[in-house]
Amino acid sequence: MSEQPTRRDVLGYAVRGTGVVALGGAAAFLATRAAAEGAWTIDPTKCINIRLGLTGVDACALCASECVVPLSAIRAVNDYAKCGRCCICPAYYDVTSEVGSDGLPMRKLCPRDAIERTAIGEVDPDDPLNNFYEYIIDEDKCNGCGDCVMACKEPAGLGSIKLEVRNDLCLDCNRCAIAQACPDDAILREVKETT
Repeated sequence: MSEQPTRRDVLGYAVRGTGVVALGGAAAFLATRAAAEGAWTIDPTKCINIRLGLTGVDACALCASECVVPLSAIRAVNDYAKCGRCCICPAYYDVTSEVGSDGLPMRKLCPRDAIERTAIGEVDPDDPLNNFYEYIIDEDKCNGCGDCVMACKEPAGLGSIKLEVRNDLCLDCNRCAIAQACPDDAILREVKETT
């Protein structure tokens, strides 16, 4: 015959069961809260580097310098559907630099040489300025300084390059150092709707 549980045993089971339920509830609450807050993102209407119509000002480099990750979690991304694939891309070349014998600017704009330029199709040697190129951003080199984004804005560019928080690299800090440093409050939590 099995022994009947004592009053102490029953109270012990009840306390442990209540503790498990409380921990489960706290975990569910925290998970719901984290999902509601979402991931860090950049508001393109506030970011000085991305905001259209804002030209003639220096690029803000706080995304590159303030992130707690050694190489910022914010990267430049090219929207190829908007890119003109121009021979002289203002985001690739420093268009204010001296022009070489080939008719192209002699300096690149990116301080980390993170943009790769490859010809599309065959290059016409008789008319080198009439060729098209693909501009691929090497995310392992990009630190999100914003120089290319600023240069890609109209009227010189087409606005195809923008800054994005790469959430696979972001540590998802509760108090993002870039968000605290941003003078335009452009770094914010994207609120996810919960169903």
